Amino acid sequence: MKAVMRTNNLKILVFAAVALLSFSCKKSSAPGSKDIWTTYPTNGTIIWSIAIDSQGNKWFASFGNGLMKFDGAHWTTYDTSNSGLANNYPSVIAIDARGNKWIGSNGAGVSKFDGTNWTTYDAANSGLPNAYAVSIAFDAQGNKWFGTSAGVSEFDGTHWTTYNTSNSGLYNKNAPFNDEVGSIAIDAQGNKWFVGPGISELQQQ
Repeated sequence: MKAVMRTNNLKILVFAAVALLSFSCKKSSAPGSKDIWTTYPTNGTIIWSIAIDSQGNKWFASFGNGLMKFDGAHWTTYDTSNSGLANNYPSVIAIDARGNKWIGSNGAGVSKFDGTNWTTYDAANSGLPNAYAVSIAFDAQGNKWFGTSAGVSEFDGTHWTTYNTSNSGLYNKNAPFNDEVGSIAIDAQGNKWFVGPGISELQQQ
């Protein structure tokens, strides 16, 4: 099915440094150390994931507050009120080779942001097994891999393939939460590694 696309035609909230009282940073260093630490207060918001794009912008998955971007001077917040973000509870963000931001959410699938347009993939309009995406990786061929609480889905841009304990060698079928894929890594040989209630390696032929 065709994914839902939404153009971000609403004003994005850009916070100038003058208005960034809640994000004012604090610099410190340990006695006798030349290391400098900079802390950015989040007002109690949990940041689940971070990614850095080719321009050096930092992108944060802010659980409850949506997606935040920091360019080194200004903060931009994307949420459901001003963008096509699926919900305000992102759990992971990853950036592909083309600079697209892929944001997995807690309960609303995956959002893709190309800098202008938003596309949302969920269990109703794609091959995702459910709406809880907790990990994302990209292989050398450009395929996207999404770890969910119901297995891992491969997306080649057109077709979806989902692997779980029922149709593949993923994990131990008797383990608790046995289909959850909490993290994905791809090695130099292109083998996919999945972790959750176990560790599984996929060597595609």
